[in-house]
Amino acid sequence: MENRKYHIDFDRQKDQAIEYLVGILKDARQTTLQIVERLTEDEANWQYLPGWNTIGALLDHIAAIEHYFRIEFIEERKLTAEEEERWLPAMDMGPHLPKLISIKSIDDYRVSLMESRKQLLAALEQVSFDDFIKRRADYDPVEGCNLAWVLYHMAEDEIYHRGQISIIRKLYKERN
Repeated sequence: MENRKYHIDFDRQKDQAIEYLVGILKDARQTTLQIVERLTEDEANWQYLPGWNTIGALLDHIAAIEHYFRIEFIEERKLTAEEEERWLPAMDMGPHLPKLISIKSIDDYRVSLMESRKQLLAALEQVSFDDFIKRRADYDPVEGCNLAWVLYHMAEDEIYHRGQISIIRKLYKERN
């Protein structure tokens, strides 16, 4: 089996590479926001079984990952102590899940997703094409990754979690 590649290759010319991935991110988020608009608060905060994610926890995770990727890969810095306290529970989930299961309004989730995306897009406006494709020491110990792949991976992660959201919604409707 071939190893996964953590670089998206583009010619040395800027072309539309950054805009292409930004378009994918925008479309993925718009679709997520459309799902959020159709949720009830009970649906968003309902847990199928102990230890299972809620839709709200997954939405918090999507926003937290976006903040993390912006800070680590675009701003190229580590999270501050305050940022770790705010974003790490939603990034890691697992043992932090009980803290993430809270009664939030649909508007709270929507605003959080819109704010994380707004900050990401503003940060991306400062990225040069060379920054976009340069090797970064992450994900693969030998090859590293590039920002192009990181952005693709962020969209991939959001879409994956939307699938989980869909399953949880079906389970909720079956039980309620």
